[in-house]
Amino acid sequence: MLALLLTCILPPQDPAPAPTPSPAAPPAAAPAEPPKVVEPWDDKTAKLAADELAKLLKGTPTMAEKNQMLERLSTGSNKLLLKPLAQIVENDKSIVIRKRAAELIANQPAADANGQIRRLLKSPRVGSHPAVMGTLVRGLARCGYVSQQWSEISDLFEREYQLDRVPVQEAVLDLVTQHKEKQAIPLLLRNFDEPIPENVDSASNPPAEYWEARWKSWAIWKGKVGDALFAITGQRFSKAAEAEAWLRQNRLK
Repeated sequence: MLALLLTCILPPQDPAPAPTPSPAAPPAAAPAEPPKVVEPWDDKTAKLAADELAKLLKGTPTMAEKNQMLERLSTGSNKLLLKPLAQIVENDKSIVIRKRAAELIANQPAADANGQIRRLLKSPRVGSHPAVMGTLVRGLARCGYVSQQWSEISDLFEREYQLDRVPVQEAVLDLVTQHKEKQAIPLLLRNFDEPIPENVDSASNPPAEYWEARWKSWAIWKGKVGDALFAITGQRFSKAAEAEAWLRQNRLK
């Protein structure tokens, strides 16, 4: 009887809400592809690969075919691969292919690759392609760079300040940081502060286009200039004058 009265008095109960479904978990990220292992190749293996590359290049290979060939070479290291790779760096029509070949040069035995890279950095066929030059400078940093070689790359940074030269400028700064190259300090100080003309009315003052290009480039790599000075001195500076004052008071080891 009591149950019947409660049923009549109490309002009907809404059904319990259905549980909210949990948000779908994001798809698992694809595992990163492990870096390729570069192994020493004996002369026979390297010569066969070099001959195969030379045969391919005598024809009219597609970019895909050249890429496939370079990927096959990417796991091997032998000085016999340097000459055919250097020919690609100097002569191929594709900057992408040239850069990939330049990367593979740095996989070869360091003592041999060092000399080949330095030769290519002086090549007129390479000098007009800053992206390729940048790749070569990064390879030099990996292949036995020593301070005696600084004079061979020091002028690459300030040769021009067009935006397309940023890759080689960044590569030079990274080399300086990696090797703590003290000879680069004057260059770093000249490029530390925001580039502004000192005397806009001077006849020797470069045109506005120069300052615009230089400022845009500086805005990209200015942090690397500070990082390079920090690597050399162990100090952080806000202005070139501050760094110069510190350097006058502190002898670098």
